[in-house]
Amino acid sequence: MLSILALVVLILLSAMISGSEIAFFSYNPSDIGELEQADDPRSKKLYKLIKAPRTLLATILITNNFVNITIVVLSEIFIRQVLPSTLTEGWASGLIEKLHLQMGVVPVAEGINFAITVVGVTFLLVLMGEVMPKVLAYADYKQFSRRMTPFLAFLDKFLHPLSAGLVGLGAFIERKLSDKSSHDNMTKEEIDKAIDLTTNASNSTKDEIGILKSIVKFGDVTVNEIMQPRIEIKAVDVEMSFDELLGIIKETGFSRLPVYEGELDNIKGIFYVKDLIGHFHEKGDFEWQKLVRTEVKYVPDSKLISDLLKEFKEERIHMAIVIDEYGATDGLITLEDIMEEVVGEIKDEFDDDDEIEYKRVNDHTYVFDGKTLISDFCKVIHIDGDFFDDVRDEADSLAGMILEDLKDFPKKGTEIEIKGFKFKVLTMGKRRIGEIRIILPNGDENVPSER
Repeated sequence: MLSILALVVLILLSAMISGSEIAFFSYNPSDIGELEQADDPRSKKLYKLIKAPRTLLATILITNNFVNITIVVLSEIFIRQVLPSTLTEGWASGLIEKLHLQMGVVPVAEGINFAITVVGVTFLLVLMGEVMPKVLAYADYKQFSRRMTPFLAFLDKFLHPLSAGLVGLGAFIERKLSDKSSHDNMTKEEIDKAIDLTTNASNSTKDEIGILKSIVKFGDVTVNEIMQPRIEIKAVDVEMSFDELLGIIKETGFSRLPVYEGELDNIKGIFYVKDLIGHFHEKGDFEWQKLVRTEVKYVPDSKLISDLLKEFKEERIHMAIVIDEYGATDGLITLEDIMEEVVGEIKDEFDDDDEIEYKRVNDHTYVFDGKTLISDFCKVIHIDGDFFDDVRDEADSLAGMILEDLKDFPKKGTEIEIKGFKFKVLTMGKRRIGEIRIILPNGDENVPSER
């Protein structure tokens, strides 16, 4: 009875550990982003475990192997108690006689005992300790992982010296193998070069080359990199009159507008312009607020746009509000923003032919607004969109890149040089860089007045 009880407990433990392997490693980047922002202690422990995947995997494998070995040993003891040697030797004698084997009784009896142990234990471990728990864990990996978090956190501390040693040994072997096979692995930069070489030999257009390179980088782009920043969001106050709403719709030409109450951090819903069909005859006191759709999708700025695109498709929506780590509105992202990351700018009948506002002083000198995206600036002067990637850090706009370089707010007239480009701040607000003069490399510094 003690052997049976111990086996049942160990098989349950094996099932829990095997299920944890699937549950903990089923989290995608968006799930991890949500865990990072959660405040409860269990979520913090879960996030800490997931952020060290190699150590976590080593802990799970060590525990699972130890449990499985113990099961095999106890199973051998249990089977020897249930099937005494006299019984297996009787089976062996009958088998030798029937098959005319030239073997001793004892070796055949030991073989029968071993076969029963291996088949029985293998069946139990594979079915009860591997297949079933992993299927159940994958079906609801979040709930399973949360329940197993305290136990895995304890094992992580208890087995840390052993798991850390195995991780270190694995990293050492990986480095040695990667050194030998590094020529077989291609980086994104090498893929870009391969695309350039291939397309140069063909009749591919610049647009086709751009799409190929965008596809390569698509999986690493986050919402923060392509969203419309808070300052650029066109939204409507829930207290606005119907006439004011119509004015904003005509001014922006957008088909969807966020609706807020009091401030932009308090989003109440999304207003769909198409819902006005049949209401254009209404007077100024029309209660348009009843048309607002209250279902709003919120996403963290660290979310990958590849994951967000899947969610947009599954939920059949086109817009999401981007929030920062404090839950405040940080920006807005649409399906069109994501698609433009691959295929380039999408223009419809309401878009102006030239949305990038700038002034060309001469062949080498331009004046841009500080909020101009770095990618748009690169398009205007015909350089690669990733030209400033090594110096802009997290900045998306020209003003942001200047702030990143200076580490402080500039004054009017401040001049800096970044990768051969000369930047001069022409106008400066209280906390915002206005117009910027940019002289291209090898350009004439004696330019005429910009004002």
